[in-house]
Amino acid sequence: MPVAASAIYFLNLRGDVLINRTYRDDVGGNMVDAFRTHIMQTKELGNCPVRQIGGCSFVYMRISNVYIVIVVSSNANVACGFKFVVEAVALFKSYFGGAFDEDAIKNNFVLIYELLDEIMDFGYPQNLSPEILKLYITQEGVRSPFSSKPKDKPVPNATLQVTGAVGWRREGLSYKKNEVFLDIVESVNLLMSSKGNVLRCDVTGKVLMKCFLSGMPDLKLGLNDKLGLEKESEMKSRPAKR
Repeated sequence: MPVAASAIYFLNLRGDVLINRTYRDDVGGNMVDAFRTHIMQTKELGNCPVRQIGGCSFVYMRISNVYIVIVVSSNANVACGFKFVVEAVALFKSYFGGAFDEDAIKNNFVLIYELLDEIMDFGYPQNLSPEILKLYITQEGVRSPFSSKPKDKPVPNATLQVTGAVGWRREGLSYKKNEVFLDIVESVNLLMSSKGNVLRCDVTGKVLMKCFLSGMPDLKLGLNDKLGLEKESEMKSRPAKR
């Protein structure tokens, strides 16, 4: 499952909260105190970037002199959480002129709150593309005096964004024939004891898509389960082997 973050904290090296945003009410406001007490003050920051304390998981990463901590109360995809942190920092740097540290956060806390509301909804990551977000959040960040002003990049047309242009699909894609290939892969995992007792059993699956579509057309997909029903009916009609 995705991150489903309950809260996110930005701390300095002393453990002071620079800025935080709560997305769910399933964790208490004092969870950051648990992070300071059990992780920062015990000098265990470098041992493991994921710690579980009091039924909550802390996914944290140090960027410059700032710790970014994501608090999760349920089983979540940790890799997705780290990817969110990396892309969020890249987004902040694009607004702050390439700098991300304690001073940049203090100088741009209003802008950061606005961005945090856009890039995560109820704990689930959303669009983190700087090119797209800058079409709607036009406020400029306070640049550090030591950061150089980046070269201006052409901003995509807002009309194209509204009609379906996205940052992860380049323009001008063209194929002789519009085709989409889908593969549904399922696997059953079973763990049994030496006495034949089932210890764990789960089914996982994924849908693999290979796309050959020109441009950004509307696509409607429907899975035909007629063949599966016919096979099931055929198996039921067979006499049982004795």
